[in-house]
Amino acid sequence: MKTLLLRSLALLGLAALAAGCVSKKYKAHDYSTAYEMADAVTAPASLAVRSRTAQPDRMLVWKARLSLDVWNVSNALAQAEAIAAKHGGYAECKSDGLDGYASLKLRIPVKSFTNAVGAVATLGEVTSRHLENEDVTEQYIDTDARLKNRIVLRDRLRQLLDKATEVKDLLAIETELNRVQGDIDSMEARIKSLKGQVDFATLDLDFHRKEILGPLGYVFQGLWWTVHKLFVIRD
Repeated sequence: MKTLLLRSLALLGLAALAAGCVSKKYKAHDYSTAYEMADAVTAPASLAVRSRTAQPDRMLVWKARLSLDVWNVSNALAQAEAIAAKHGGYAECKSDGLDGYASLKLRIPVKSFTNAVGAVATLGEVTSRHLENEDVTEQYIDTDARLKNRIVLRDRLRQLLDKATEVKDLLAIETELNRVQGDIDSMEARIKSLKGQVDFATLDLDFHRKEILGPLGYVFQGLWWTVHKLFVIRD
């Protein structure tokens, strides 16, 4: 009898121990899930997006600036605009070309940018040239992720607005909804702007009319060249 009682107690102890192990196992799993959810909420939106999607190609904004000396500024302006149109671009803004100077900003599809810059460079004598690019990939990813979060929040607020019955609740929800919608509009405009800058490169042009020297001008130019060579053999 005593032996049977001891065996029963032992079996109960094993059962309790097994139950405890199972309980601890499930609790550990629950805590793990909770931590994952907390990380997803507190982590930056851009990191959350990158963890779920493949890294996109780099988004580069290309810009170039050329300064040219030309014989006829007005003709150079017209020819530069024609080159941009030929390559699928357009003139964003320009000056009127008074006093022998004019400026022009062209937007050109990035796939045709190199050819367009080369064609414009033949319009006169290039006195300065500058080319640069800016990587806006992270800006785009962050803005896109925040936009998606704001859209989800807007949809939830709309659902709450449909269910609200108190006037104060309606006013509070509408105020927050308007604020969130403003954020969405701003982010959508930012994304559109980034896409436009990536798809269309910017070419800034400065045209200067070449000087036509008179007889004395050529004389002084020759004297200056002679004096310069006496002091500087090679620049």
